[in-house]
Amino acid sequence: MGHDVNTVGILCSAASCPAKSLAQEIAEWIAARGRRAWVHETDGREVTADGLAQTDLLLTLGGDGSILRAARAAAPHGVPLLGVNLGRVGFLTESDPTNWQEVLGRVLNGEYWIEERMRLRATAWRDGATLGQAGALNDVVVGRGSRAYVVHLCAEVDGGFLASYVADALIVATPTGSTAYALAAGGPVMPPQLRSILLVPVAPHLSMERPIVLAEGAKVRILVTDDRPAVLTVDGEVHAELESGDEVCVEASTHVSRFARVQEPTYFYRTLVTRLAPRNQFL
Repeated sequence: MGHDVNTVGILCSAASCPAKSLAQEIAEWIAARGRRAWVHETDGREVTADGLAQTDLLLTLGGDGSILRAARAAAPHGVPLLGVNLGRVGFLTESDPTNWQEVLGRVLNGEYWIEERMRLRATAWRDGATLGQAGALNDVVVGRGSRAYVVHLCAEVDGGFLASYVADALIVATPTGSTAYALAAGGPVMPPQLRSILLVPVAPHLSMERPIVLAEGAKVRILVTDDRPAVLTVDGEVHAELESGDEVCVEASTHVSRFARVQEPTYFYRTLVTRLAPRNQFL
């Protein structure tokens, strides 16, 4: 059984009229049940909603991208997330516009469990000075971005040389991220309860081509070794432009992302098959 939920934050896109309308409907539904709800309209970038420390549940209206942004804001406060899927895939969401009342009603009644998923922390460096730091629920990627050439990267694990890559990109993913970009690049599917780090090269040329699974405590260092610049993206958002000699250090974060679930703990495998099966069916 979950903890009491007295205050619910609702995040929706300011550019989506259906999402804003649904947010108000949900807020009124929550208020009618004697609980407090606040609505925050986002602009598709960083979530900076106030009051997260006093919030018991953060509801997101959108797709997985909305959850990734919300998770970044919620993780330091330990606020559980619950996603209502208004997007296409919805690997991380728990409900949709047709059943949100049933799902949210069970959560308000304490009929839910908390799923914790590991996060990554990425720090970019140039000449000993930091270019910035960011957290990821899905993945950290060092790659060519929109440029039409490969990047040259050197990867180290725990201070020891691992491999040199000539590729479109190198993905450092969590088990959550194993069903995102890493899956498209040929990586394995990892259940979310694992606490491991996955390395997956994208279109490698005469380089290590196999994905590698590392322990949770591993520290990954990626060095840009060619004069061609690279791009650092964190959960799909550009974080820094990298030059030759720059490095990105990735390790498990001290924060986790917490999700409120009403489905049984084996839901992940059913969701996986449901999301991927239509693409694998014979005509």
